[in-house]
Amino acid sequence: MNLPDKFSSKYKGSCQVTIDKCAVNSKIRITDLLNLLQAVAGKHSDLGGMSYFDMQQNNQAWVLSSMRIEIENLPQWHETIEIETWIESLSGIKSIRDFDVFLNDKKIIGGNSLWVVLNTEKRRPEAIAISHDHLEKFPNKKPTIKPFTKIDLSKNAELVSHHKVVFSDLDALNHVNNVKYIEWCLDCLPIDILEKNLIKSIDINFLKEVTFNQKVAIYYCIIEKEIYFYIKLDETICLAMKLELTHHTL
Repeated sequence: MNLPDKFSSKYKGSCQVTIDKCAVNSKIRITDLLNLLQAVAGKHSDLGGMSYFDMQQNNQAWVLSSMRIEIENLPQWHETIEIETWIESLSGIKSIRDFDVFLNDKKIIGGNSLWVVLNTEKRRPEAIAISHDHLEKFPNKKPTIKPFTKIDLSKNAELVSHHKVVFSDLDALNHVNNVKYIEWCLDCLPIDILEKNLIKSIDINFLKEVTFNQKVAIYYCIIEKEIYFYIKLDETICLAMKLELTHHTL
């Protein structure tokens, strides 16, 4: 494996928050933030010889399984953020990748994510085929106060919306891009929650892939400072998401 001379097991990239990434309050949209995190992770994987194209030589790809984001503050238009990423662990079919987001050298966001190796022909998980001995892992460097977790799937949620999957929802793996699910859910929230930046943390579990033309139902419930979302295909939960708010909305 040929690695660049400046390859590091920790990687940091910078990005200016442009107007196309901002909501009506001039703060970055959470979905655009998640896209930036994954773009930096993708760049790090490219440099480390574990890119999408490297993985595809063995009919493999990384898919996001679970994630937790803790938000102290969201950057706004014209501000430049730095995103640092590193691998906490990597073994068999799973890898934990972490993120810290800095604004003016102050940490404002942390992310903890679990990724699974998918065989893109068989559509099932399998052990990674690429050697990763060159990658240092950082099991003791934690980005969040709490790690990603399994979300309670039993909350009494009500139906709020339907969505039929369209072409722009799909990614290179020919299934719904992980950020699209989150976008569908956030669009169902009362606008005050988004305008006032009331989201303190986000937990996400991806449970089943959804593909073109399938029609999903979106359910949610608010319990004090927590909001639960479930996206269902028929009766199967494909995604579960839990938001923690800074204070009660009612």
